[in-house]
Amino acid sequence: MTEVNLDEVRRQLTELNYKADNIRIVTVSAMDEELLESCTAKEGECFYNSYMNVIYGKGERYVLGYRCEDPIIVDHAIIRKGDSYFDPTLQAEGDFTSYQYAVLTEFTVFDMMKHAKSNKDFPPDVDYLLSKANKFKNIIDVQKPRK
Repeated sequence: MTEVNLDEVRRQLTELNYKADNIRIVTVSAMDEELLESCTAKEGECFYNSYMNVIYGKGERYVLGYRCEDPIIVDHAIIRKGDSYFDPTLQAEGDFTSYQYAVLTEFTVFDMMKHAKSNKDFPPDVDYLLSKANKFKNIIDVQKPRK
């Protein structure tokens, strides 16, 4: 797993108007190859892939947040199954290495679909969260002016 500077990740999250102290950092692991084969994993489509994988029961939660990369964090969606986090989009591309991920929020299938409906049928992404900041006050600093 690639080690990242968590202080730098928190600084970047704060700069993006998130409450960095309320955001969990988790490790995204490789999923079983058999499960990966049954997952939706279109290249470069992490939001769509994660959305579809939760709808079809490959994951229990749609997880929205940021891949912790060096030097900058990247908005990304993954799935959670049990206590484990997976990224079928990146894993399907090959040469997958576990990495750290800043979890903004997790949606059950029902909540994910409800939010997608209010987002013109697109899976929720970080722009959607920021546009609904008052509903996500636990992670978004609504007192700071948005950049």
